[in-house]
Parts: sequence; structure tokens; C-alpha cells
Amino acid sequence: MKYKYEDMFPDEFLAAVKALPVFVIPTGLLEWHGDHLPLGLDALKACALCERVMERLGGGVLLPTNYYGRPGFSSYAGTITFSDGCLTMLFQEIFEQLVKVGAKVIVLFTGHYGPCQVDFIKRIADVFMTEHPEVIVLALPEYEDVLVDGETPADHAGKWETSVMMYLHPEKVDMARYQRVPNPPKIYPSPPHDYYRESEDWSFNEDLAAKSSRELGEKSAMAIVDMLAEKIGKALDAIGFIRS
Repeated sequence: MKYKYEDMFPDEFLAAVKALPVFVIPTGLLEWHGDHLPLGLDALKACALCERVMERLGGGVLLPTNYYGRPGFSSYAGTITFSDGCLTMLFQEIFEQLVKVGAKVIVLFTGHYGPCQVDFIKRIADVFMTEHPEVIVLALPEYEDVLVDGETPADHAGKWETSVMMYLHPEKVDMARYQRVPNPPKIYPSPPHDYYRESEDWSFNEDLAAKSSRELGEKSAMAIVDMLAEKIGKALDAIGFIRS
């Protein structure tokens, strides 16, 4: 089964849209996540989770991963962020193009958190659905409505993200690089649009070498996949789509 947009031949794409008009956009940020995790973690994680959701659904179309998001820890090594205006235009046009090619349900799934990013994606989804009531846009962070062992499986470079990456991309985790330092150096000036200019100090609150594990990551990932597959199913029911 093919579900990656860029891998399909035209006839395969048309058949995929007819069978299940669900388009999924994994999105994140290029951002510092400690010294033991890659800069692209947010989007890499989102994409790997979305791939598992597409396999669960048995269809749909997965878009190429997007690495452009609203501010995070902008003054830390490797982080690049984008303004509200820039990304509003980007996603507005992506949504419009997906409707053009047959989307009935669009999923904007972010592995990058914080109110700046989460509030942004929910707002642009609501605005678009007001203008296009025939389409449902699910815009959500991976942790929404998910509990694992009584906790919300979300953090920044903490035990949850480290564990999920140990499960999804073990080759991209290097715990030998992990340093539990209270205040990593800020090496860049914050950009003019930086939402976190006043509050982006960082420290690890727990020993990740002791708290993180592949097993915890698998449990978290499976709970997230269950949640997203269920939400997509409910959206298809809401638009009256019946799978053949």
C-alpha cells in the first residue's frame, strides 16, 4: 500500500483519494532538544507516528513532513522559527490545494508544542473550516486526549520525547551526549517574532538516562496512534463518508 503523496503515480493518487479522502500533514520545527536528540525531532516524531496511523487506517494520503513552525527555544543551538503571518499564508494555501485535489478530512498533526504553536494551528484550522464547511481540519498536538500511566506524554526533550524517539528512531538518540546542565548556553539573539523572548530558560527536571526507555516510548506512541486513528474515524463519520 502506498500512502506517501510523493511516491504515488497519478492513477494511484486518484484511487487513494477516492478510497479514503484523508490528507495528513506531519509538522514540527527545527529546534534544540538537548544534546542527545536531533534538531528535527518534532517533525521526525510526528511523521513516524502519522505513518503508523496511515497503516492503521489502511489508506489516505501522507504529505511530506513540514519543518516550519512557530517559535520554540529560539536562542538555543540550531533552532529556526517563523512568524504567524508567514505560516498562516503557508497553511492556508496548503489547505486550499488539498481541497482542490479531493481532501474531505485534513489532519495537521504537530510534534512541536507550546501555546504559540498549538493555538496557532487550531486557529488556522477553525478559520479555514469557516470558509470551507465541507471540509474537516483536525489540528492537534500529539498528546491531545492521551494519557499514559496517568500522565500526559508530552515534554520538551524530556523522558517522553526521549523515550518516543528511542522507539521510533533509536538510531537518532545518543544518550552518551546527554548532559543534565541547568542552563544551556543561549547563542543566538531571539528573532523579532519570538513568542518566548522572556521565558525560554531551560533545565532538565529529571535524570533522563534513568527515566527514559524504549518500552515507555512504545506505550506512548501506540496510545497516540490509537487516539489519532479514532479522531479521523469520527471525522469521516461526521461528513458521512462510507468506506467501500
